[in-house]
Amino acid sequence: MANIKSAIKRAELNVKQNEKNSAQKSALRTTIKAFEANPSEELFRAASSAIDKAHSKGLIHKNKASRDKARLAAKLG
Repeated sequence: MANIKSAIKRAELNVKQNEKNSAQKSALRTTIKAFEANPSEELFRAASSAIDKAHSKGLIHKNKASRDKARLAAKLG
């Protein structure tokens, strides 16, 4: 564990951010699985929105976001 006060604070913030990121990735996977189980226009919009949010937060690369949305659209159509 860090001894310096600022390093301790930074470590605590890193833990919080990692928890937040993992929760958001989990929510992304959940929406995608919900769409794959029952493809519908409404679930496609929700999954697409979740993918866009994950991309805007820097959790996934833009090419992965585009690829995931294309695959979902192919399953819809």
